[in-house]
Amino acid sequence: MFRIGTALALAGAVFALNSGATYAHDAHRNGHGQNVAAAPDGDRRPAISKADVATIYGLTDQHGVPVNRDRFKGRFSFVVFGYTACPDVCPTAMTHVASIMEKLGPYADYMLPVFVTFDPARDTAEVLRDYVSHFDKRTLALTGSAEAIKAVQQGYGVLSVPGPKDEDGSYFISHTAAKYLIAPDGSHLQSFSHDDPPEQIAVYLKKIFSRMGM
Repeated sequence: MFRIGTALALAGAVFALNSGATYAHDAHRNGHGQNVAAAPDGDRRPAISKADVATIYGLTDQHGVPVNRDRFKGRFSFVVFGYTACPDVCPTAMTHVASIMEKLGPYADYMLPVFVTFDPARDTAEVLRDYVSHFDKRTLALTGSAEAIKAVQQGYGVLSVPGPKDEDGSYFISHTAAKYLIAPDGSHLQSFSHDDPPEQIAVYLKKIFSRMGM
């Protein structure tokens, strides 16, 4: 479990791993994997503040239970945004998350996969519960009111743009495809792009845990 006394060790571990490296950029993609917008070369995404991270507290999980900060204590959170009707990008992202958890082995006990929907109108608790069960069953899936989801999106700096509805009422959503690593104390450590290999992310996480003496 994460203790306050490990905060300096964590900061040092992340600094050592990131020094001299280029931060991963957010990849803004639509439901078919095409770019919507991309950060320019050399640009770095600003860190998300603890207040921004905290916007996720107060959403509702896949069992209809409101979550608070206590649900995230003691573990690192690996946050992914998406929606269950997404045809390819979101299933790929969730498959990557499941692969990362598997590759972490015993270190996976320190991780909490989190899936936040862009589509609360369709992604009810029941729908989310069924969806994440096909990937890693340890995943915490979150939904909420349209206003609450919008606040989380603004906090994390992610975009979503619903497309036109088909005759049957279905629609795709163009959206940011990125993964966010959040420390147990609520600080944002790193962002990973949709294209970062799970193997690479798992190695990065193992190095953090190793440097912290876990």
